[in-house]
Parts: sequence; structure tokens; C-alpha cells
Amino acid sequence: MNAGGLLDGAPHAMHIHVKGGGECPTADAATLHNGHPAISTTDGLPAYGPIGTSLTTTGDTSPASALAVDRFPSTGTFHYSRTIQLTSVVAQQVRADNAVVVIHGIDYNHNGRYDGVLGPSELNPALPQEATAPALCGALD
Repeated sequence: MNAGGLLDGAPHAMHIHVKGGGECPTADAATLHNGHPAISTTDGLPAYGPIGTSLTTTGDTSPASALAVDRFPSTGTFHYSRTIQLTSVVAQQVRADNAVVVIHGIDYNHNGRYDGVLGPSELNPALPQEATAPALCGALD
């Protein structure tokens, strides 16, 4: 997988999401976060569903590694390649065209860092919403 146009020097969690609609959220999914319209991870859940696999660079790839920020790419442009074993549930969802890859982390206010402009993340209030908001999404066919 190749990705670009992301915030450089900040972690970008990546996951295979399953059991949703098998699609990426549209702009209509945006809600107000700290007064700003944006799509958060939970706003996108109806479209793409919960995490099935964490696409970490090393170690565990289960949903338990969803926010293992030290094991995800942290450059604005990267190539990700790793052989991993999917669970039978995730593999079934991929075969059923009900899985998407989501790369997280946006610089909403273009200041070169994740900050509190969108408030805290719903996934972990110790993280800013910018760090966990979906940045890129692609359906797996």
C-alpha cells in the first residue's frame, strides 16, 4: 500500500475495518468537533465498521493494537508492505467486499502538528481528534 499527502513526523494508525457498509464515509458523515465540521473515526463507523486488523509495522496486528502509535508509519509519504495472517472473520469480510483500509491522522488546521483544534479523540481522550480522524480510506474488493 502506498500513501501520501499526510502529516510528516506524526503517526498514522492504519486498520482494516469490517462489518460496516464496506465503504468509505462521505462528507455527509461529518459532525461538529470543537465547532469544526470533520469526520471522526466514530462518525465513519456506519460506513466502514469496527477495526478487524491493525496494520502495524511490527508486532501484534489485532484490534488491541489500534492505537499503538509507535508501531505505525510516521511520515507523510510511505510504502507499507507486510505479510500478516488475517482472522477468519476479517478474511470472510474481505471476500464479501465488506472491508476497507483506513489511514488515520489529519492536520485539520494545517499547522504541522496534531493539536486540540478538533478537541480530544473519542477513542482516547489523551490524544487529539486530529490524530485518530480518518485521513484516507479505500474499499477492499
